[in-house]
Amino acid sequence: MTKSYPQGAGRGSKADKSATTSLHPQGAGRGSKADKSATTTLRAAIVGAGIAGAHCAGQLAAAGWEVDVFDKARGAGGRLSTRRLGQGWATLGSPFISAQRDPFRSVLRDWARKGWLEPVRGDVLQGRATVSWAQAQMQNHYRPTIEPSQLVRQLLGDARLHTGARVAAIQPRAIVLEDGHVFNDFDCVICSVPTPQAIPLLAELPRLRERLSDVRYRPIWSFLMRWEGGPAANVIKFDDELLNLAVRQTSGGSDLWAVHSTHEFAEAYLEASTEEACTRAASALLGLLGLPWPVDVEAAHLWRYALPENPVGSFWLSDRESRVALIGDGIAGAGVERAWESGLRLAQALVQSSEELAA
Repeated sequence: MTKSYPQGAGRGSKADKSATTSLHPQGAGRGSKADKSATTTLRAAIVGAGIAGAHCAGQLAAAGWEVDVFDKARGAGGRLSTRRLGQGWATLGSPFISAQRDPFRSVLRDWARKGWLEPVRGDVLQGRATVSWAQAQMQNHYRPTIEPSQLVRQLLGDARLHTGARVAAIQPRAIVLEDGHVFNDFDCVICSVPTPQAIPLLAELPRLRERLSDVRYRPIWSFLMRWEGGPAANVIKFDDELLNLAVRQTSGGSDLWAVHSTHEFAEAYLEASTEEACTRAASALLGLLGLPWPVDVEAAHLWRYALPENPVGSFWLSDRESRVALIGDGIAGAGVERAWESGLRLAQALVQSSEELAA
């Protein structure tokens, strides 16, 4: 199937050019308070370019807002970010994108029709070599066939993305970068990073900080591994206390897999070196698959904030007086679908309140 890539995903596109857009600190440039007297355009700053922040940004931009997205990484994606390889790409983040209900289910079906995703069908095994393998089912689960980060960039739409931008503080209608630059006079500032990362940014917003105090995350180690042999499958779900899942990658060669640990493994090796975690995981995999040859580990990443526990339970939180809102999985709950919907719901609420915000 020929794949039509998302708009803004290619070199030199509008999305790429937006990454170099310059802002003027302290409201001194375009969109400052002086300019706003002559226009009704609303402005938003979003911290974090994962799927929640990107979707919120794109929805606001489509409604006519000026939106600037700040992310400390080199590109958009969050847990849907991409690892470039000599032979292609791979992802150490979310192994699948799944949907339980509309509207996200319809979005995934549309992406599949465009060739950006493929449904997980068959070739799913569960068990371990020393016991038995059994066929397993995964309903409404999709694997990306293009780089997952491109899906997130597509959601950004006309919002401006600023990469390598480390935010040190969120203040009422303003953000402060680690280099000291202050950007203010926003009509709303939105934080979409995991709650342990959000809490230090909210020192001047104690009411929002307090709402996040009970949210906890469980970690996962993820590895890119190559091996020969093993069961004939594209997805392997392990009955094991150390490793949880292995997913054959759609790029980088048929022998390349993303292997995800259990939470228990990650908690046991939370402060271990990458080398030690790789050694332990490779040893466990050899036994689970019954492989006669060594496993090559090409990359590893510790996701400290992989699974939120005790999320706030609403799609978004806001402090109306300070014009600051929070979205993401620590607010709405685990999973790509909940994060996507979190960004959507806040954007809808802000658009509906546009007249009040512009007053």
